[in-house]
Amino acid sequence: MLIFLDETFRIQKEKNLPLGALCGVAIRERELTRVASDIFRLKQKHLGDDYARDNEIKGTELLKPYAFKMRELHGQSKNLNLALDLVRYLKSKKIPVFGTVCFEQEYKQFACQNMTALDKTYRYLFERIDMFMRIEDKEDIAILVFDDRDHGTNLKNATAITNFFLRSPDGLAMDRVLDTPFFGISQSQNIGLQLADFVTTIIGMRFEDHVNGSEFFELLKPCIYRWQDPPGTFNSSLKVIRPRHNKVQKPRYTGKKKAPAGPRARGQDKKA
Repeated sequence: MLIFLDETFRIQKEKNLPLGALCGVAIRERELTRVASDIFRLKQKHLGDDYARDNEIKGTELLKPYAFKMRELHGQSKNLNLALDLVRYLKSKKIPVFGTVCFEQEYKQFACQNMTALDKTYRYLFERIDMFMRIEDKEDIAILVFDDRDHGTNLKNATAITNFFLRSPDGLAMDRVLDTPFFGISQSQNIGLQLADFVTTIIGMRFEDHVNGSEFFELLKPCIYRWQDPPGTFNSSLKVIRPRHNKVQKPRYTGKKKAPAGPRARGQDKKA
């Protein structure tokens, strides 16, 4: 099973809060050629032969504000029509979507600085991929394919991921995910990474509170994998890490008793 992953970085408009989203899709290796052919025909149907042959799918291009404006003015948009067909295709072929949306400023860049301790953004994502494999495909193994960034970031992330799977108790328990990640280039007609870019854009728009963010996210929702564990408790393959709020620290207990301040203070020593 190939798990294609891409990232986007945005700002939640209402609170001016930066966020990062690392999301993607799962496609079986034996089905990859068929999926690529199907997507080619959808591109051809809406945007023509040249686009289908030479252009990659970019979520930010298909879902740009101008496309929504064109639909508002003329009743339809070729870009949005293709985007709709892509979401329908993911749903009809039951291609699952995974992801992590992070508002915590320390981890939102998805760049592991400590190569001996994997960032929790990745751990949460890998837990969900591992669980999906255990439930849906007990014989296959998940292979992680990330969109290429820069060499330094790739190196640090790959080292941290491999160390996690080979050396940590939590990683060793996730034996349904290959311990070595791969990196690909979406421009090389890598349809898996292009679809990862597409779903990441949809999810990123939703959590930045984009004016058109909910429309395509609601259509994509059925692709977000869900399971029950324990029975009756539903879990999602999309993890959202909310920002931490600074809590007022309570005075540290030292073991020393305060002197009574007056008649009203009697009995407070016992409560302490």
